[in-house]
Amino acid sequence: MSRRKTLPVQDIPFVGGCLCVDFVNITGARNTQRERERFQTYADMLIWSRRAGLLTSAEVRRLNANASNHPAAARRTLSRVRKIRESLYRVLCGVAEQTRPRADDVAFLDHLSRLERQRYELTHKGSRYELRRRESKEELDCMIWPIVASAIELVTSTEIARLKRCGECDWLFVDDSKNRSRLWCKNECGDRVRARRHYARYK
Repeated sequence: MSRRKTLPVQDIPFVGGCLCVDFVNITGARNTQRERERFQTYADMLIWSRRAGLLTSAEVRRLNANASNHPAAARRTLSRVRKIRESLYRVLCGVAEQTRPRADDVAFLDHLSRLERQRYELTHKGSRYELRRRESKEELDCMIWPIVASAIELVTSTEIARLKRCGECDWLFVDDSKNRSRLWCKNECGDRVRARRHYARYK
């Protein structure tokens, strides 16, 4: 069989059904010799964030310029975002496989949740009060906070019961089928399984 090719970051499909799930799916074949890290550079992160609707084209250009002017800070941001992604993957994978999460991952997610909540301020408009997110699209890590908010919303909602791990690869997805019978994150994974079964049957 042909070797599975690594998709570039601009071609990664969004099949998770939730922002935070698509975020953890950026990397594939974890803990194997074929591990595919698609956030090789800060620019890769911006490409994905633009595709995910987290940034506008103008914001991407500004952040790219900021990263060029502060390369060390951009590298630190990239490293931190990768750390957040892998910790979040372990938490969500534990839910999907019904295993106990690591205490340090839960503590880290709680820490991120507290930081995310600090980004809101109480405002008064007319006769109403409302919580409004303070957003600065100049910060190199600005794209991570909507992802953290998405993760907190998912793990504290009833939708978390629909979270599954693909039967073919290590990607996760929220099963939105009526009878919760979906087995694979995308059709290609199902096709590979069926092809192997066919090959085994007739070889």
